[in-house]
Amino acid sequence: MEVLLTTLLLAMVVGALLPLLTTGQQGYDYGRKRQAMIQNGRVALDRLIREMRAADSFRTLASGQITFTLDWGDGTGAAPTVQYSLNGATHNLEYRWSADYDYREPITIVAVNAVASGYAVSLTFNHAALVTLNKSLLSGDDVRVRYWNGTSMTELDRVVDPTSAWNNPITNTKIWFRLQAPIAAAGTDSTHYFLYYGNLSASNPPAYGPNVFLDYQDGTVLDGWTRRDAYTGLNQGTYSTSATDGFIFNLATLATGYRELSKNVPHTDVEIFWGFWNNSADNANGNQAGVGARLNDAGLGYRLVPGCSNNGGTCIYYATAWTWPGGSGGGTILGGMAPGVATNTSYFGRFYLVGSTIQAKVWQVGTTEPVAWQATVANSNASGGNHYSLVDSRVPSMDHRHRTLIIRPRVAVEPTLTLGLEASGARSDALAPLAGPFRSLTVACFDATNASIACAPATSVRAVRVTLVVMDPTGAVSDITLTDEAFRQACPSTSSPICR
Repeated sequence: MEVLLTTLLLAMVVGALLPLLTTGQQGYDYGRKRQAMIQNGRVALDRLIREMRAADSFRTLASGQITFTLDWGDGTGAAPTVQYSLNGATHNLEYRWSADYDYREPITIVAVNAVASGYAVSLTFNHAALVTLNKSLLSGDDVRVRYWNGTSMTELDRVVDPTSAWNNPITNTKIWFRLQAPIAAAGTDSTHYFLYYGNLSASNPPAYGPNVFLDYQDGTVLDGWTRRDAYTGLNQGTYSTSATDGFIFNLATLATGYRELSKNVPHTDVEIFWGFWNNSADNANGNQAGVGARLNDAGLGYRLVPGCSNNGGTCIYYATAWTWPGGSGGGTILGGMAPGVATNTSYFGRFYLVGSTIQAKVWQVGTTEPVAWQATVANSNASGGNHYSLVDSRVPSMDHRHRTLIIRPRVAVEPTLTLGLEASGARSDALAPLAGPFRSLTVACFDATNASIACAPATSVRAVRVTLVVMDPTGAVSDITLTDEAFRQACPSTSSPICR
């Protein structure tokens, strides 16, 4: 009887404890699953936000998909854009690295003469046609040149030619970039350079002239220039700079002589391109706004001067000192061409010095550049120099503008550049699962003033709030909402929701 009673009592105790144990286990399992869901969602969201904060630009910001361009590469040579997408079937958050430009074309460079690393080459292509097809921006900001060195892709500075323009429906667009490796005589490079375009959210392309040419001046600053003539007082006139009007040579009163500024840029075979403008009312010998090249420290070398000889034409001079003409430096005219230059008119000019061959051409802005050189002489007195220069007039008023000024290495026969077939700039990588499952991925967008704005177009978005809803596929645990923010600039304010 006692044994039976004991057994019954134990059964009653166990029966009472089992529900308690089951409830406790269920509570433990629920808490553990909820914690795992939070950790899973937080890891995915933290990675997404971390990369968005390093974004160079946002491309797509929409519920279920976020795409943005990073400012670093992935080591494979591909352009660095990251895409995050929520798979509606699996509820997984998926991602991939892909190209940030929708299209690319290989560039083939064929050299007749050997060209060194650092040589500036030009590529001409129909940018207006790409704009018409909605493949490129009107501004050309999405047009990039990239160099593949065998292990990674490097973006190069590219500069539009001063005689060209983006989206010109009449003439093609001409851009310049610098070679990253030499090409031998009769050599070809068709595997290292690429033209990318098609990122319609792109901005701030690398376009720094000194990274393309030996020197590039637009009159923004007088950096590194040295006054070489000996005039003083009112005779020396004044100089100023203008980002829109170039180097401004202001009125001088000297009776005769050239004002000259030089810059230390060692060179041998080069071509100088420059633009200039003459005063609206000048006398015959006051129209002269030229350049000098292959100048040694004493000023020996060559000058090209439009408007010379009472504005009878353009002259190529050889002189032996800075004090020219009329001084000890002489000023021998080697050759030239007619006609002279008009007042109140803008011009372009080129000065070519390769070996003993010296050539020149000058033409009005807005007219077609002459194909042939207008003047050619042979002279071997100066094969190279440490300086090139700006030369200004011979008699008053000496009121001129020297605009865009470019000096670059030159070979006798320029390399030719052609584009290959257009291909997708994107990689074919499949989207890879990152984490999940998630109920939803949503975004809210804000501008630089912290005001809520539409997420499309993405170019105006400066801050993004991302909300990720974590789900339990069994339904045992309620959805968990996680939120974080990413900024593309300093926090615009201290107010919510974006800034804390």
